[in-house]
Amino acid sequence: MSCVPEYQNLVSKAKVVGRSLAGSLGAEAFVELELAYATRLLPRFIDDPVIRVNQNVLLYWKKGYFKSKILEIFGQTIPEHLRVVDITSLTHEKIFGSIDEKKKHIAQPAFTNDVHFIMVSELASLLGQHDFMKHCVNLMNGVLESEKISRQTLKLAHGDISEAELTELATKGVSYDSTLGEISYRPNVCVFAASRPLDNRYFTYLNNSGHLSRYHVIQHRISNEEAEKYFYHEYKLDQEALGQLKILNSVLGTARVRKLFRPSETVMRPVYDRVAELARDETAERHNTEFADIITLRVKGDIIRELVAHAFLRTTAQDGITEVDELQYTQEDIDFVLQKPYHFIEFALNPIVTEEWSLVPKTRKRDRIKAKVLDLLADSIERHIDDIIKAVETITSCQASVYNAIAELLDEGKVTQTRHGYYKISVFRS
Repeated sequence: MSCVPEYQNLVSKAKVVGRSLAGSLGAEAFVELELAYATRLLPRFIDDPVIRVNQNVLLYWKKGYFKSKILEIFGQTIPEHLRVVDITSLTHEKIFGSIDEKKKHIAQPAFTNDVHFIMVSELASLLGQHDFMKHCVNLMNGVLESEKISRQTLKLAHGDISEAELTELATKGVSYDSTLGEISYRPNVCVFAASRPLDNRYFTYLNNSGHLSRYHVIQHRISNEEAEKYFYHEYKLDQEALGQLKILNSVLGTARVRKLFRPSETVMRPVYDRVAELARDETAERHNTEFADIITLRVKGDIIRELVAHAFLRTTAQDGITEVDELQYTQEDIDFVLQKPYHFIEFALNPIVTEEWSLVPKTRKRDRIKAKVLDLLADSIERHIDDIIKAVETITSCQASVYNAIAELLDEGKVTQTRHGYYKISVFRS
């Protein structure tokens, strides 16, 4: 008896787990995450090293409807040796790499070569606002494309790093040039992220920067009827199915493909035809959206990756195969992708944008300052008040407001004063 159940059982199991957790939202999300998980186990295309194989996924719908929980639970199905790192609450120095104040040690980036998956439970919280967001987006775009990341700052220059530490960094794919003040690395990760619908200005910037199109976006408009259903129904995670999916993904994590070629035009043509047909129909009577805006090379990449992932899962499910000389594509793979062709272009055609967010502030400025302070102190390193003031200057230039916010955090027990002028996250923070 094969140790790997039939392919359809694996996909069905992902659906069962997802549906038990979050209804139809969970079922769809788990299947897409499962397919994306499979892509990270594959090598690059031999005949086209430019296009990436890793599929990034963004869950995009109303807040309060399971997105973070879906990512958390799916992350539990990924084997431990395929490291998963949640960067949502990390400082940007810890995400992209930096150096300590004495210039003796490098803070390794989150994207070392032993990390396979990145989780982001709220995209806007990670990227931040204004000028800092622009810097972060540029770096994250490179991460999403598995491109070489080079981070240069004056702070990194002329560090005195030991040979032993430099050797350790090199084994994790990180190089350091003290003369240039630069650390470099090439991420090889799938990014699984979530976001509530963005306001018009924020969405426009991320869209124009090409950030959102680097994800395969799973968008859903939650109707009032669905909201009522989710409100009344008791969702309970199917622990037995979750355990089975963990085993399945553990076995899948040992499978290897020696040679991977891109699916030929003959294989892909029926899928391209169907998606293009949908796009033409949707844009025919629109004055502000053209066919070329929807049928982009990045959408093409999403389609290719999903078909390749299906072929990999199908192949390895046959007789428990864990070594594949060359991945082959069949009509079954084409049929699978053709089941839901519209979801490849739905986000590009009708993105959910929350106009009113940009018109009416939802939180007090003080609350935003407090959130920024907590984000800065999240790494448990004490910071001087001058560093805190600088960190929140995109929100306010008023020092009195900063001190007032810190006073509230002290009263709430979320922050402690370690010495005069220095603050740290509270160990007993609730």
